[in-house]
Amino acid sequence: MNPETNEAPVMPTPEILDQMDACIYQVAIFRAALELQIWAKVAAGEDTADRIAASQHWDPLGTRMLLDDLCAFKLLAKEGNRYRLLPEAECYLLPDKPTYMGRYLLSDFGWEGNGQLAEAIRTGKRSIGYNATTIELADTWIGVYSRSWAAPETYLGRCDEMWRTLGIQGRNGLRVLDVACGPAPRSLALARAHPGVRVTLLDWEKILTVAGKVAADLGVKTQVTLLQGDLWRVPYGSNLYDVIYLGNITHFFSPEQNTRLFRKTHKALIPGGTLVTNAVRRESPDPMGPALWFYAISEGGAPYEFQEYKDMLERAGYSDIVDVNSQPIRATKRS
Repeated sequence: MNPETNEAPVMPTPEILDQMDACIYQVAIFRAALELQIWAKVAAGEDTADRIAASQHWDPLGTRMLLDDLCAFKLLAKEGNRYRLLPEAECYLLPDKPTYMGRYLLSDFGWEGNGQLAEAIRTGKRSIGYNATTIELADTWIGVYSRSWAAPETYLGRCDEMWRTLGIQGRNGLRVLDVACGPAPRSLALARAHPGVRVTLLDWEKILTVAGKVAADLGVKTQVTLLQGDLWRVPYGSNLYDVIYLGNITHFFSPEQNTRLFRKTHKALIPGGTLVTNAVRRESPDPMGPALWFYAISEGGAPYEFQEYKDMLERAGYSDIVDVNSQPIRATKRS
């Protein structure tokens, strides 16, 4: 208290800390539900807390409290004492569904090495949770991108807009390489826009199976070639492609690795060809964004600023490097 004014000191409210504390509780509850496969059990007919507890030999009180919390999260619904799945849970949280995201979500609970993030920052030793760029994570990535391959049509408008913004149009003979393609909605949208476009998709075998299904669903399978393997080991060839697309991968790599990748793509492009790099950037930091996630689950990755990308691309031989609406970046191989 100020003796001169007799006014009590004004204390700031800890609202942001209370919010963080609430998130900690929510994450713990959700993790337990995933590990216990609650939604699969409800789908199988164990639709009351007593039935699940009796069938699984769980504690009845803890079971009921967990189910009720999931209702509060809008991941279950309750009528009387019976629980039922909501559409989001039915689509993404049943292990037998191809769109299951539980594997990915469970892996992400350990992204910071189960408490080792501070030590990684002290020492620089990483990855500490899992390495997101290894083939062992193929099933996880399929879950991450489930919506883009299960319903690719929902992405086509945005994909078409991206190509228009970049000044790239489909035409007869346009050859596109999509590196670490995932479900490949962007490059397949370009193929769908013109029957003369030819797209080569490069990724691991399991992911190419999904990308091939998307190509078939979009009616462009005959325009697509699948190139199976690791992006570092598979040869891209020389002077083959008009456009190479790198989507959501360069933030997993160090500047030295990216320069190496850019050199590899530079060799594969025809003179005058275009490289498109679409990645999470650092210009507009989001406090809930993935910067430290990239840091923890890769050996050298991070979001980079445009100038950092420009330096890497110039070292690889590119010119006319343009920041297109802050994302993506377009670069040209000199003619």
